[in-house]
Amino acid sequence: MTLVPPVDLWDQSAQPLSTFFTNFTWSEGATISAALIAAIVVVIGYSRQQRAARREQRATMYAEALRAVEDYLEAPYLIWRRDGSAEARRQITDHISDVQSRINFYTGWLTIHAPTKVTGTYEALVRAARQDAGPQMTAAWEGKPTRKDRDVPVRQAYDRARAYPSRSLVLAAMKDDLSRR
Repeated sequence: MTLVPPVDLWDQSAQPLSTFFTNFTWSEGATISAALIAAIVVVIGYSRQQRAARREQRATMYAEALRAVEDYLEAPYLIWRRDGSAEARRQITDHISDVQSRINFYTGWLTIHAPTKVTGTYEALVRAARQDAGPQMTAAWEGKPTRKDRDVPVRQAYDRARAYPSRSLVLAAMKDDLSRR
């Protein structure tokens, strides 16, 4: 076994380990340091921009999910104001079907992408909206169609006793999630 003699790092006559640093000056070191700092700043800026974009996308999806439930809650009013024609019935039922499809889409999206608290409170809101608006839609279909303009204004708003408290819980959960990301 051959032993390598120790190297004296302060010995000026010793052969350099690498020729890269042989003619390395402070100005070159400053240039490399500045480039590294600039790269780090760019990466940090890009990361923050991407995080903000993801947060904005999530906020938009949350708003659209809430909008779908609000559209469902408005359905009894659409039914109540129908004119009684077959075309109006078809348009209203198509609209309600589309709204329910959107609610199902957002329920699935939230299950995949949102925290459990947001998903759970959204599902509770959907159940509450169906409990509030479902019987109201049935009663509206059983009522007479609107024939005169004076019958259009709603004399008494539909009750949202279940949906509105649930909506407050969902909004709080969504706001909490958006503030953490």
